[in-house]
Amino acid sequence: MSIEQRDHQTAVTWIEGEIDNMIRDLGKQNASSAATSVITLAFLLRVIDEGEHRHYRARIDQIYANYNASLMQGAAA
Repeated sequence: MSIEQRDHQTAVTWIEGEIDNMIRDLGKQNASSAATSVITLAFLLRVIDEGEHRHYRARIDQIYANYNASLMQGAAA
């Protein structure tokens, strides 16, 4: 495995871990801040490409959309 591949795998593992932490903290203030920061940092360091950056940002947006929809459903019940 090359250094670039190892750095990429490390970044992806770190991002996935922070997204997992975000999911556990949904509903708390700034729950997505660490995940968003890690994604941005990995992109700025060119460890993930633009497509991956968009993918992870969209994933966070989708997690929040699902969370907010579940709150709305709970409030309607």
